[in-house]
Amino acid sequence: MARPRGFDEATVVDAAMIAFWKLGYSETPIGALEQATGLKRVSIYNAFGDKEGLFLAALDHYHEAAKDIYEGMIAQGGLKEIQDLFTAMSAPAAADAPAHAGCLMVNTVLDVRRASDPVKAKIAGYKAMLIRSFTSALENARQSGEMSCTTDERDQRAEYLVALLWGALAMIRVESETTAAATVAKQGNLVIQSWTRR
Repeated sequence: MARPRGFDEATVVDAAMIAFWKLGYSETPIGALEQATGLKRVSIYNAFGDKEGLFLAALDHYHEAAKDIYEGMIAQGGLKEIQDLFTAMSAPAAADAPAHAGCLMVNTVLDVRRASDPVKAKIAGYKAMLIRSFTSALENARQSGEMSCTTDERDQRAEYLVALLWGALAMIRVESETTAAATVAKQGNLVIQSWTRR
């Protein structure tokens, strides 16, 4: 019979997620994970197999947290909710906010050539969620009469929004400042506004 763990797994994964988010996978040594989680490396290895096992759990945790935004606000909304997303992500944030590091998934994308197949699968799953969510919002706008476009144009716009989002988040990562994406967000929102039916 397995011995029950002496720690809360969700709390540990959340702490590890923030460490990976701020530093990146390659730049987060096991010692930093020990400090962030409060666990000794033997406990980390026993619970998650290795550093990558903990990273995969962190990516899953990040994905689940993002569902509230993308499968909730975005997928159930329309053009305004998409614009609100870009405005919010590029707004000033508290100095210690992990948002200044950009996006954990995008940061992982930047290292994708060195990523393992399981990590690449997490990235692909996250991108698929974004595409579905933006497509849903655009379809809502089309069905309500707010936007007029073909299905192909709708799908192309969803791809564009993911590229815009990831590009803006990469800029935040480079500058370590959320407002680094403000100009991109503003111009992107003007493009989105141009899609409205006139």
